[in-house]
Amino acid sequence: MMPLKLSMTCGPYDRAQALIDKSVAPKDIELDITVDSDDVRRQQRSARGDFDVCEFFTGTYIADLPFRKLGFTAIPIFVKRMFRHSYIYINRNSGIRKPSDLNGKRVGVQTWITSAALWAKGMLEDDHGVDLGSINWVAWQPVRIPDWKAPPWLKLEHAPAGTEQFDLLAAGKIDAGITTEIWAPNEHPDIDFLFPDYAAREREYFKRTRCFPIMHTLLVRTSILEQHPWVARSLYDAWEASKQKLYQAQDWQRIHMTALWYRALWEEERAAAGGDIYPWGFGKCRDELDVMLRYAHRQALTPRKYEPEELFWPSMLET
Repeated sequence: MMPLKLSMTCGPYDRAQALIDKSVAPKDIELDITVDSDDVRRQQRSARGDFDVCEFFTGTYIADLPFRKLGFTAIPIFVKRMFRHSYIYINRNSGIRKPSDLNGKRVGVQTWITSAALWAKGMLEDDHGVDLGSINWVAWQPVRIPDWKAPPWLKLEHAPAGTEQFDLLAAGKIDAGITTEIWAPNEHPDIDFLFPDYAAREREYFKRTRCFPIMHTLLVRTSILEQHPWVARSLYDAWEASKQKLYQAQDWQRIHMTALWYRALWEEERAAAGGDIYPWGFGKCRDELDVMLRYAHRQALTPRKYEPEELFWPSMLET
């Protein structure tokens, strides 16, 4: 049969490179890929429906579950994962010395439902006694989910127009900030990490929880899946094949990478996580998806706690 023509957007990731350079292609699909390194622009275009397949903010996708207005359905390709211990910053003059000192403070977020903040807030509450309801949250972007309303317990305000979160933190107008940007070390004398030992804390967190926090997930236009349900598996297999090509390259790079400690880090990561350090698929990721959905309900992204099975196109539950 003639290949189905689809458009897709994603960032310029090493794990997607084989798809981008077309050394890997999804079966029976002709994929027109737009590579965009700007997360916000890519997200906005995806939300407008400019692409058939898109890398999308998982927190936003979850917040849309009660409404289903995006018109997209996820497959369990978690395009971006990141620990977020190193993305919580404090003003050195705020009196914050430990996580529970955040209680009662003013804390900035890019938006209440961003995936990075979702995981960071959940971790702070679960592991460090942070009371999310005691904090005055300052958001730079509104929640762009129609009909979503902040719950009564949430003290959420919008940052003054024309201001930057970094500048307000440096000036002490907010006491801390959760972001996806790099604000330390050596960016401003009054800004520091909440967790200066973040590398050790991330390792302990992963060992204890087995969570490698999911940031972005691959979505497919629902109408396409309804008409061509085989597309889900074709895309899943192609992304997985692209990742496996990356793993082969990383193995070679143990000897050749321009870096100081790459071999040691490669071997440490695989000793901790096994050969598939960046797992995709439903079965092996269900537990951490359940944690993310629990956080989403606790933080009022959703009116109830959804189950992981409710996130994906049905055939993908077999992956």
